[in-house]
Order: sequence, then C-alpha cells, then structure tokens
Amino acid sequence: MLEEFQISSKEIIPICVMATMSSGKSTFLNAILGEEVLPEKNEACTARPLKILNVPGMEEIKAYIQKNDGNKYVVDVSNSSTVSKINSDENVSSVMLVKDIHNLRNVGKTIVLVDTPGVNNSGDIRHAERTKKTLDELKQGVIVYILNATQIATNDDELLLQMVIHHVKKEKFVKILFVLNKIDMLDEEKESVLDTIENAREYIREHGLRDFEIFPLSALTAKTLRMKLNSKKMTKTESRHMEQAFLEYKVEEKSTLCFAHTYNRSRIQYDMGDYLVSEYALRRAIEDTGIVEIERSIEGNICSLLDVAPKGIKSLKEYTELEGVYSKKRKSKNYENYNGKILWTCKKCRQVNGEDSICLHCKTSNVQWKKM
Repeated sequence: MLEEFQISSKEIIPICVMATMSSGKSTFLNAILGEEVLPEKNEACTARPLKILNVPGMEEIKAYIQKNDGNKYVVDVSNSSTVSKINSDENVSSVMLVKDIHNLRNVGKTIVLVDTPGVNNSGDIRHAERTKKTLDELKQGVIVYILNATQIATNDDELLLQMVIHHVKKEKFVKILFVLNKIDMLDEEKESVLDTIENAREYIREHGLRDFEIFPLSALTAKTLRMKLNSKKMTKTESRHMEQAFLEYKVEEKSTLCFAHTYNRSRIQYDMGDYLVSEYALRRAIEDTGIVEIERSIEGNICSLLDVAPKGIKSLKEYTELEGVYSKKRKSKNYENYNGKILWTCKKCRQVNGEDSICLHCKTSNVQWKKM
C-alpha cells in the first residue's frame, strides 16, 4: 500500500475509511486527527486515496509527493487547502501525509489512515476505480465503514457495502466496524435514535454480515470539540456548532454513548440508594475519578515500548522540499529546491521560483520578477 514510498506492507496496519460521498468521511478523519487536515465540502473532495502515516513526534504535518515525471517533493501542510491542491494536481501520482496522530497508538506496526474517494461521484468514474483498487490491495487491516444516519440504504451505498462485505468475507485478516454518522441531525420528534441504529443493523444484516459493531457518532461535533481542545482556528459556523453541541452533550440523554453497545451492554439500571442510574452514568462516574486516564497512560507507555516505525521512513529524506506551489508559505532558504537553476522572486506574491516563464504560485509573467 505504501511500497512506492519504500515502506513495506509488513510494517504498517492500514485503517481504510470508506463511505459514499457526503457521509462525513473527511470530517470523521479530521476528528481523529484533531484538526482540519482534509478538505470538507458538499462535493467529492478526495480524488485519490490519501494515506496518513502515524509517526509520533512529528511536530508539523508533511506531504510527501511523487510526480508523474519521477520527481519527489515534501511540502509543509498548513491547512486543508494545501491538501486539496495537491490532491487535484493531475501531475501528482502518489501522495502520503505524515503526522503524529495523538488519538491512535501504534502497536507493533505503524498505523496508516486511508481516506478513499467517494464512489458516487458520477462526474468521475476514477473515484470508484481507485477505491476498488485500494480494497483489492487490503489483505490485512481494518475497514471503517461510515453510514449517513439521515440517508441509510441509498443505491450508491448498496453497491459499495456489497463490495466491501464481499471483501471482508474473503480476507480473514481484514476486520470491519461501522460508524453511524450525523446521528445528531435526526429529528428527535420524528426519528428515534434507537430505531435508526436498529434499521442500520438490519440493513447490514441484509447484505450477509452477522457479527459486527456499529457506533453512533456526530463527527462534526467530535472534530470541533477537539479543535477547541487543540487551540485550532475554526470558522464562525464551526464555533457556533461547537458551543451548542457542548451544552447538549452534557445532558445524558443526548450523549451517543447512551446508545453505544460498549457503554451500555446490559441495558440494566443500578441501584444507587434513592434512585436508579444507567450503566452509561456509572461508567462516566468511574471515568471522572481519574482511574481510566491512568489506565490509558499505562497502556500508552506499554504501546510506546512496542512501537515500531517503518524502516522505509528513512527513504523520505530523499524528497526535496517544495514550497510556494500548493500553499502561500514563502521560501527563504534551501534553494536546492530548484536544482541549482535560475531563481526568481515574484514581486506580486513574493514566492521563490525556478526558471519557468510563469510564477508557480500566482501565474504572473516573469517581467515582474526580481532575480535573486
């Protein structure tokens, strides 16, 4: 899966996120990443599978790019627009992001998050072909399949789900879990969360899968709350959603954990003297004591001892730093970027350029350039 970057499949464990367009796949991944790395739009955002390698200690997000002409570049990822520009560049053959994913731990093998293209983009059949290719290459790993709680069982989703379940049944080392996203967008006066979850379960069973887990989620809320925690910049719309969602999720009945099997397995209530409490309430009270965070820290320390970085990570040093093409970050040093050719600074956008006749960033003619 990352052989083109000289990283062996034996050293990594892929987590492939699959869904039809507008299911919230990129928002889900950004929630895991804790910031808006991947573009989120009400359209197809992912033209090719985007792979994110989990490398603890990486202070900045880097994009390693291979172009059709064989050149290799590394770019600082300042925001999701950088990734969007790289992903839409037809001269790019492969791209891999490298980041410290704080919310996932490498255990024995290095985690690779894979964002696959939405298969229902009728304007570009290559999206479906590239997703199918990613699936065919997956011989060991985890598939996270995202369902839209407001639109279960669409025709496009039927086709993708059938293909994915067929693959899981065939490959015994490939596991699958389901995420029922946008659970917060249900009209509570008309739609029961429990009924929606059961409908999703039945929908999956109809495709021949019996043993699986399904997790209700509001990916947008998870993303914005984590962005707040990590002091990341948000839009006004994201901030409003975050503030409202925080107030709502403080109420037990609103929490998706009330409906999660792992947090409420027995569906029984516990006697607390004068009143009864749910298993969810009891588990949350235990977490509030601090013991769970200590246990997670112990687990994290054990995992860090077992963590094995891919040997191929050393090969990434061969990539040339490239700035001022996919983002507005200025290039100030390391002019070897342009292989010793003539260097110019564009007077309009102040980007360092090579010997091309047009500015790589703003496309201004070189008559306005200043020689370095």
